[in-house]
Amino acid sequence: MRSKTGIGAWATAVLSAAVALVVPMAMETGAGAATTTTPLQAAASAYPCKTSPAPTASPQNTPPSAPGTPEVVRVTLNSVTLRWAPATDEDGIACYYVREGTTNVATFQPAVTEGNFSLPWPPYGVPYQDHELHVVAVDTKGAVGPASETVTVRIYNDVPVPPSPSVTPQGACRVTYQSFSWGTGMMANISITNTGTQPINDWRLTFSFPDNGQKVTSGWVATWSQSGAQVTAAAPAWGKDLAAGATVNIGFNGTHEGINPDPARFSLNGAVCS
Repeated sequence: MRSKTGIGAWATAVLSAAVALVVPMAMETGAGAATTTTPLQAAASAYPCKTSPAPTASPQNTPPSAPGTPEVVRVTLNSVTLRWAPATDEDGIACYYVREGTTNVATFQPAVTEGNFSLPWPPYGVPYQDHELHVVAVDTKGAVGPASETVTVRIYNDVPVPPSPSVTPQGACRVTYQSFSWGTGMMANISITNTGTQPINDWRLTFSFPDNGQKVTSGWVATWSQSGAQVTAAAPAWGKDLAAGATVNIGFNGTHEGINPDPARFSLNGAVCS
């Protein structure tokens, strides 16, 4: 049994001083220019975290436990704040790595279990990009523990994407979408107008949510269903037809995971509405 008196005192001192990011991690954008993550707080001291996965002391060194599954606290543009439950280790935690695959995205001091960092913008022309992130702990002997469960973070492109030159012809319909959001809940009111000269029989409205976390839980004045991101609102039995010039008002309640962007396109019986 190896003595841990010296190690314990050193780890205690490290834990007392550790309050923020160790070293801002640099990553490359699509253009190859380096960007640097923003620390949640200024580091109290320049503490180098061991990056070698091989223990430097005893071959019997036990790696840390896995941190808790990270939770997305907020996403603002390409700035992300994650929170996770701490890992445990008999030798003390040296730091946490936030990783995408095997790439370190950010490094945090051992006392930090909630921090802010930046992710790269999606390439030009790509509306959004998903990042699968997890957290690992490194102990003071250099052993890297198992990864936490992953969390998906979606970064939307801040550069408007020009419309495609081949635009789908619009149908004889107009849709107005008005949403309200709070916490992880939402409500939306939708009006559908038949702008044509003929009735639309057995109408069916379809649209797709931009974010995977958006879900319909209940609705009114339509039969609501959802498959993946696509939502369908079918005409009720008592109102199958939408007369020329007529408008029907429908709506739903739902949930989201922190962001609630509006759908970009609506189709009525397969025809794209304005």
